[in-house]
Amino acid sequence: MNAVATSSWSDRLLGTDPRMRDRTLMCLLGGLVYLVWFLVMVTFAIPQQRISAQLGLMFGLLMLPGMLLFYPLVRSGWTQRFADPGLMSVQMLWGCLIAVVAYATVPTGRAALLQTMGLALVFGFMSLSPQAALRTGAILVGMLLVMLVCGFVWSLPAFRPAAQAVKLLSAAFIMGLITLQSRKFALLRERIVTERRELAAAQSALERVTRHDALTGLLSRQYGQERLDQEHQRAKLSGRPFGVVQIDLDHFKQINDQHSHQVGDEVLMAFAQAAREVLRDTDLMARWGGEEFLLILPDTQQPQEALQALERLQAKLGTTVVSAAVPSLRISFSAGYALWAAPEDVDILLQRADRALYAAKHAGRRRCVQAA
Repeated sequence: MNAVATSSWSDRLLGTDPRMRDRTLMCLLGGLVYLVWFLVMVTFAIPQQRISAQLGLMFGLLMLPGMLLFYPLVRSGWTQRFADPGLMSVQMLWGCLIAVVAYATVPTGRAALLQTMGLALVFGFMSLSPQAALRTGAILVGMLLVMLVCGFVWSLPAFRPAAQAVKLLSAAFIMGLITLQSRKFALLRERIVTERRELAAAQSALERVTRHDALTGLLSRQYGQERLDQEHQRAKLSGRPFGVVQIDLDHFKQINDQHSHQVGDEVLMAFAQAAREVLRDTDLMARWGGEEFLLILPDTQQPQEALQALERLQAKLGTTVVSAAVPSLRISFSAGYALWAAPEDVDILLQRADRALYAAKHAGRRRCVQAA
């Protein structure tokens, strides 16, 4: 019960999508950092007169977006329309802007502020795109250079331009290097993501090729055997029988010899299309050989159910133009069907259906025979 309650609480706070959770968690951590600095300023810096009340008010106003604005924007999903849905670049630049203003106006802790900006740069670049990383780093370096120029133009508190120039130029140079390295890292990350997508697409295409017959689009023999084995296991667990049908197109060799192999291919494709149109969505058909097919009929308890499905297919083929080159050509098939009964093995079931098919062919073809 406690685990469920904790999960529900975290889901409400962070969301359920993994990417959303990462973004909102980063916003919450950023808001916590702002809150800590705000409390330090209110309870220590202002009472100890390290900064004036006016500066404290200004910094408090600058910290408010970090504490109160970024998290609700990201958590609401409104930022999903942006290239940077976590507002990471904006949060980095906003925090660095506050640090730059503090560096210019508060002499205490200037070295720590430079370190903080560097950490923000490294920390945030892990999730930025190459363009955003380069842009964010350039803006931050620009902030440092602008502050340095302001130090030469105006008299800032305890700001010795010559000494500060060395520190700020060094910091700008290091942050520039970090920016370039972060851009390279982002490019590498994008390339890895692209390669993973391409690999997944290639694997999916390979599965389609290996699972389906290239000509008819029906299941391949190998995958058809796998699905048959799966249906067999399911039937053994549930006790619900199923049927298998061995199908052979009548006089297919004569069609190839008289009308060409191109017409033969059209016949196979037309048969597959007719099967897809009249059979149930749950029925599975595989191309078993050249003109041989295996039909798997899940949840089929009565022989009449299998026979009705085959009669529908036979009737459909009787009105189907299978080749534009030979519009008068019609095709038929012979079939042997068998229903599984526990604890029969799959191989035995197929042998029974095959013997029934053999009987149908020798009885004159264009007929369906039930296995004994």
